[in-house]
Amino acid sequence: MLVIYALNARGVQLLSWQVLSDENGVFRAQNVTAPFYRLLRKPSTVVLTTAVEKTSKPLYLYLPQVSASFWAVYSNDHLIGSAGFRFDRTAHFWYKPFLLEVPANTERITIELSGVYELGLDIVPRLIEEKETFRFSVLSFVFGDFLSITIGLCITLFLVLYLVSHNMPQNKRRSNRLFAISTLLAAIWTLDLMPFSTMYSASAMLLLRKFFVSSAYFGFVCLFTAVGLGFFEKLTRVDLVMVFLNLSAAIILWIAPSNYAFKLTTSRFAMILILNALYLAYKVFRSYSKILFGFSLFFVLTVLFDAFILLFNLNFKLLSSFGVVSLFFGFSYNLVLEYREMTVLATVSHMRSLVDPLTGAYNRGILVETAFNEKDCFVYLDLNSFKQINDTYGHEVGDKILILLVNTIRAKIKQNDIVVRMGGDEFLVIVRDCDPVSVKKLFDEALAEFQNSHELKPTFSYGIKRFEGSYQQTLRAVDTEMYRMKAEFKRS
Repeated sequence: MLVIYALNARGVQLLSWQVLSDENGVFRAQNVTAPFYRLLRKPSTVVLTTAVEKTSKPLYLYLPQVSASFWAVYSNDHLIGSAGFRFDRTAHFWYKPFLLEVPANTERITIELSGVYELGLDIVPRLIEEKETFRFSVLSFVFGDFLSITIGLCITLFLVLYLVSHNMPQNKRRSNRLFAISTLLAAIWTLDLMPFSTMYSASAMLLLRKFFVSSAYFGFVCLFTAVGLGFFEKLTRVDLVMVFLNLSAAIILWIAPSNYAFKLTTSRFAMILILNALYLAYKVFRSYSKILFGFSLFFVLTVLFDAFILLFNLNFKLLSSFGVVSLFFGFSYNLVLEYREMTVLATVSHMRSLVDPLTGAYNRGILVETAFNEKDCFVYLDLNSFKQINDTYGHEVGDKILILLVNTIRAKIKQNDIVVRMGGDEFLVIVRDCDPVSVKKLFDEALAEFQNSHELKPTFSYGIKRFEGSYQQTLRAVDTEMYRMKAEFKRS
């Protein structure tokens, strides 16, 4: 709808043109009606003119799309604008719109068109007023600047996908690298839609266009392989057929002997694009990702649209570049999901490695990842007569007492305080921002509650020390304090 709005500027349509010069008999007539398009077997030049009503103020000639390798526009035989270079006439800018100021009192507009393999005014030129030039700005952005943005997005996605794939499992790594390569090939294909002031020669134009257009088919090869391996872990027979079909199309394009043959081949291969679009929609639908299907569906619709434009030589802009951007967001969404899943798995695995599975307290590995300050207190505690409990009542009872100890301590300390199982029946508690006197009172209460919470009346010894120097140094000091209390317990 945006494109239709931009194309339909209000103004005088320049429909009827008189043929002044016609090299190689492109039109075989004295008059021609716009829009028109001719496929050329060899490079040709035509000169067309049309009468316009004189006005007292300047107007603007709006050319939404010109199929030519050079053109020049004259107002009453005075040059007012051109595109491409007259000396080689190998420009490539049929996707780009143009806007020229037409002087007041213009009676006649003449246009010279030169083409290497095609020639035409694909969309009717118009004489418009200044207030309508905004539509040209819209069309220029959509089919000019936006193409550059599309190429930038594709290259960015290629780099991100390829770099992130290094940290993925083998199956994901392979599929994401293929997604990355398909995105890079999409960027190369988009270059065929970009304007070039010169391609230096007809043979160079043919070589570049082969490179650009065949990249689309090579891209589909990578895309179908990536979807098959990434979502279904294998390629089906139909996948292999589609891969072979696109690979064959890309190779056949490279053996086209001329620009004319290449253009005919690309038009006929539009049927392959239709098959690609329909099959891709089917594969993505079966992946059961509704959001990815939504992004991919827009890409599929634009490919279908462009395939019909190419197949029937319709006079309208191609829209696949917008579909490529949509696919970019779909791949980005899929990448974010995969990366988030990897991050969650890595975080869960890391947390499991730091947590004691029996008591739920941290393992001592947490100490390496924790920062301490002088306001923190270290409390080192050890269960009294725990070996005797295990030997007399069994390890199951001993395990329950260990769990009871951790739960009792956690009920007393703050949420940001840390309980660490140092090994066996020894624990370290980090009490944040608290003085030793308050900590002693807290653990005396915990000791009383712990002793009264089980029929065996278990107890523990503990030592308290402020953090000083390093956690290893503080740990040694608080361990000594704990053994001092344990010695007193044994004497009593």
